[in-house]
Amino acid sequence: MTAGGPGTQPQRPQGDDAHGLQVQVARELVELSLQRSYMNTERTLAVWTRTALSLMIFGIAVDRFGLLMNHPPWRVLDTRQLLPNPLSTLGGVVLVAMGVAILLAAGFRFLAYGLKWYRRNPRKVWFHTPWLAFSFAMLMAAFGIALLVVLCVFRQ
Repeated sequence: MTAGGPGTQPQRPQGDDAHGLQVQVARELVELSLQRSYMNTERTLAVWTRTALSLMIFGIAVDRFGLLMNHPPWRVLDTRQLLPNPLSTLGGVVLVAMGVAILLAAGFRFLAYGLKWYRRNPRKVWFHTPWLAFSFAMLMAAFGIALLVVLCVFRQ
């Protein structure tokens, strides 16, 4: 049979060719590992963002639950009876503030890691930078801060 015919084993490189192939495969594996590490940090930021948003939504629910705890009779003569329970408002504010703190911490940590990662590793595509995920986290933090203002200022 010939060297390239059916039923034969492909020729393995000998000597320096085999070493060069091993080095090339090792470099490709390291590159893929680096990309996976960066994608893992993006996924971690997404999880922390989801957790923070869940805390903020739960804070809104706790704040509004105070209206049910302080439910007046159907005929209201004094409008102060319609104000929510101050304890539930405090609980809601604390939960929303925790969500904002988580978003700020996770966003800035991701940005620091992403900028350091891109300094050491070349970018494969021009549009994939750490600024997009960081901007989303900061927009959600701004939403949380606005929600805190609404909860604290407009209590009546």
